[in-house]
Amino acid sequence: MRPLLVALTLLTSSAAMAQASTPQEALPTPPASEPREAVEPSATASAPQSSEQLPPRANAPTVPEGSPSIDERLTADEHRVEALEEQNTETKNDLSALKKLRISGYIQARYQYQQDLDDSGAGGYSRFGVRRGRLKATYTTDLSQFMLQIDAVPAGVTLKDAEATLFVPGTKQQLSVTLGQMKWPFGYEGPQSSSDREFPERSRVVRNMLPSERDRGAKVNGRYKWLRLAVGVFDGNGTDSGTTQDNDKEKDLVGHLGFDLKWIAGGISGWYGHDMGRLPTDTFRHAYDRTRIGADLQAYFDVVPLGGTSIKGEFIAGRTYGAANNATHLDVPAHGWYLLLVQNIGLNDAVAVRYDTFDPHNGQTDLAAGEVPGADNAVDTVGFVVQHHFGENLKVSAVYEIPMTHAVAQALDPHDNLFTLQMQARF
Repeated sequence: MRPLLVALTLLTSSAAMAQASTPQEALPTPPASEPREAVEPSATASAPQSSEQLPPRANAPTVPEGSPSIDERLTADEHRVEALEEQNTETKNDLSALKKLRISGYIQARYQYQQDLDDSGAGGYSRFGVRRGRLKATYTTDLSQFMLQIDAVPAGVTLKDAEATLFVPGTKQQLSVTLGQMKWPFGYEGPQSSSDREFPERSRVVRNMLPSERDRGAKVNGRYKWLRLAVGVFDGNGTDSGTTQDNDKEKDLVGHLGFDLKWIAGGISGWYGHDMGRLPTDTFRHAYDRTRIGADLQAYFDVVPLGGTSIKGEFIAGRTYGAANNATHLDVPAHGWYLLLVQNIGLNDAVAVRYDTFDPHNGQTDLAAGEVPGADNAVDTVGFVVQHHFGENLKVSAVYEIPMTHAVAQALDPHDNLFTLQMQARF
């Protein structure tokens, strides 16, 4: 750096000296016809003058007294360059930190209309609402990741995800350990983001078997080529149980082993744990089995000229479930499945149809009084959706769902068809 500054200073000084040494233009010579006046030499003119008496030349460079030397100027220039380099380093560090932070979110605003349940005008509804208002911050480094997601809706602000993740060194982020509040690693539709799903809500079997989709615990994620593994230990009660901490020593083991071959993916899931509860016949609380088994498959094709086609399906069976601390249906077996067909039309439109069924008591029916089936009756639902994407950030979906409750004896299938118009904005 210093040799370069010395060279620049010398070049500047040389140019100034060259300009100073340029000879002055010759004075004009009077015409020959005009007589020259005789000039008598004087004593003062003939006497030699000292350098102190000579007037300074007009183009001679002047150096003010007390001006810095070349070394001092070079030192000052070096300090300025160092200051610029420090500012450049700080700017690069700030930009590097910003690249690691990602802020995202989405809002799902809806209009819904449901038929009267009994044709009397007392049932049904028509309303506007905000189903989800998510804001997520993710900060990722080579060895760690921080993720925090909240949901702000008219009912209040709740914590959805709070994850601290360690990427095992030497695995190139193929193996990680996560601790905090996160989604259960079970199946396909449960861990799937609500912003990516075709239908506004998950299928009935997933809503019952995986209420809230989240829990507090520890999880290990691993990938090797086309294999995928996620397994964790959780409290088991979910985040919709009404409590912020688990009050028993029972913990649940949840896992999913899958594969991903790009055009086809799937896997199997398992869940084993216990739920502390008390049935009317129990004197004290008892640890009832809370189990799940599941299988999921997704296939993607590109054979229709209109656009890509995908088929997705999932089956779940288990025991002990319910949204309220998973104790609503203690020791009750249930099962269900869904099949989803999606057809893209160009780049911005899509249509889909889904059939899902859920049997809350494995074939047992509830002979409730009156004309409305009981809670233990199986329900099949057929749904249709039409979507249009206004660019990458806005999606509008029109959905019509037809629930069909299995009726017995005098019980009738209620008229509870549901229409949903949803607008989703994301960033």
